[in-house]
Amino acid sequence: MDLAKSGSSPFMDALTANGTTNIQTSVTGVTAGKRKFIDDRRDQPFDKRLRFSVRQTESAYRYRDIVVRKQDGFTHILLSTKSSENNSLNPEVMKEVQSALSTAAADDSKLVLLSAVGSVFCCGLDFIYFIRRLTDDRKRESTKMAEAIRNFVNTFIQFKKPIIVAVNGPAIGLGASILPLCDVVWANEKAWFQTPYTTFGQSPDGCSTVMFPKIMGGASANEMLLSGRKLTAQEACGKGLVSQVFWPGTFTQEVMVRIKELASCNPVVLEESKALVRCNMKMELEQANERECEVLKKIWGSAQGMDSMLKYLQRKIDEF
Repeated sequence: MDLAKSGSSPFMDALTANGTTNIQTSVTGVTAGKRKFIDDRRDQPFDKRLRFSVRQTESAYRYRDIVVRKQDGFTHILLSTKSSENNSLNPEVMKEVQSALSTAAADDSKLVLLSAVGSVFCCGLDFIYFIRRLTDDRKRESTKMAEAIRNFVNTFIQFKKPIIVAVNGPAIGLGASILPLCDVVWANEKAWFQTPYTTFGQSPDGCSTVMFPKIMGGASANEMLLSGRKLTAQEACGKGLVSQVFWPGTFTQEVMVRIKELASCNPVVLEESKALVRCNMKMELEQANERECEVLKKIWGSAQGMDSMLKYLQRKIDEF
């Protein structure tokens, strides 16, 4: 049944009604995995103040969904989304990250530090954003969405300077799959990692079909990509998805000490060293990205794929 065109789904009526904010907040929160995750966020009174403080002092006039700090020797990009919940990714967020990376590629930054404001690193794709548009014109919008992801992922594949990631909290879906495209990943002990693509009703993205088997082996990769196994920070480190794990209380300090050490190195040495490590991977990753996005476009453009995503979101809303 084509729910997008029939208009008979109570869930679709809810999406198009005036009161969609509560639905969006609930669904995106559930995407993070458990109700406890929502409760944990409520117990953190300083998140809003921190977000406000960072936005007031760091290039707030340039970006809506990210914060960019130009520091001595490196560029610090922080996800701090206002157009989505829990630092999830829609085309607007992805374009801003791409813009910041493009600027960092051309200036005197020796490397990029990617992190996030708040208690969540990235909850992957903003499904509510996508579904609202898919209901208008599935084939056109699925093509646009797949193209946005392809360009976003290619930006990471093609970036020549080192990208260091500081994962402060949950990294889900595309928020986890892009990590192997970066060069060093440091994680907070409280962070966790999950790619529950089949549960979402979609196929893998972010070159995870190539990089996950490369770094953790086929069995572990399949367990994550097919059954959506959730990894703790220590488990992710043991499997090669994370470089090091630091205690929550000293996470920021540990990251900054190491970043400043890297930023003191010769920029040519850093860039050439990365090029040597990645020299045989670029074409393979671009081809994998193309294949993954073609499959996503096919799934999102089909009535069955749309129905699968709607059923997932409806089921999770009903749980609340």
